[in-house]
Amino acid sequence: MFLLSVAGYDPSGGAGILLDLKVFALFKLKGGAVPTALTIQSTSVFKGWKPVDLDYFETCLSLVFSDLPVEGVKIGMLATPDHVVILSDHLKKHRSKIKWIVLDPVLKATLNYPLFHSETFLSCIKEKLLPLVDVLCPNFKEAEILAETSTNSPEILADRLMNYPLKALVITGIEKNYRTGIFSCDYLFYRTNSRVIQKVVKKKKIKGDFHGTGCAFSSALLCFLIKGFSPEHSFKKAKNWLYLYLKKAEREKVGGKLWLFL
Repeated sequence: MFLLSVAGYDPSGGAGILLDLKVFALFKLKGGAVPTALTIQSTSVFKGWKPVDLDYFETCLSLVFSDLPVEGVKIGMLATPDHVVILSDHLKKHRSKIKWIVLDPVLKATLNYPLFHSETFLSCIKEKLLPLVDVLCPNFKEAEILAETSTNSPEILADRLMNYPLKALVITGIEKNYRTGIFSCDYLFYRTNSRVIQKVVKKKKIKGDFHGTGCAFSSALLCFLIKGFSPEHSFKKAKNWLYLYLKKAEREKVGGKLWLFL
């Protein structure tokens, strides 16, 4: 099995293609990566990014798809509408041999640095890429942007986003107060026959800010899917897997004020 990460390059290794490859390796799966952008950051500072050259991007995708048996694709940070179009064209061309495509729509860096909000970029994502995606993994704010609505209801967001031919939608980053403390709640919506089923995983919030959690979760989710688990079981297993690593990061801090220990 060979997985491909298409995302940004984070020189700290805490997110993007470097982290995706670490996750693939932890699951004993072979993987490669094509960068979309070069970020200028550490674990605690984000100063900007530069898109990779379009000819380079397209040639790399062509070579990888022509040479390797890509069965799963994890998509993270995308640089420009042109990058979205090029990637979509390649995914469409090779869709018959790709078992799972997982999109983590990175619209804002963890360090609160705005990335992609242009109307053209978002339209390109929705028109070109989402029709090809199997699993969409936005956080709550990203889901609002993609659904073009402001709400406190994940169900309303799911009602709009599941109009795309997704097999599953995961909305993360919803915090709720219970008597026993603050919990992070992640919602799964998936299709079974003509119905959309909803599942929720609640985990007690861990103190500290973490860098790269979205990348790690979506990559782990892809690994479980490729190994043959259903969307529901992959979702639960990926959340449990990530929670264990976050607990480890809480004890063994690496880097600045944001970290994820793998």
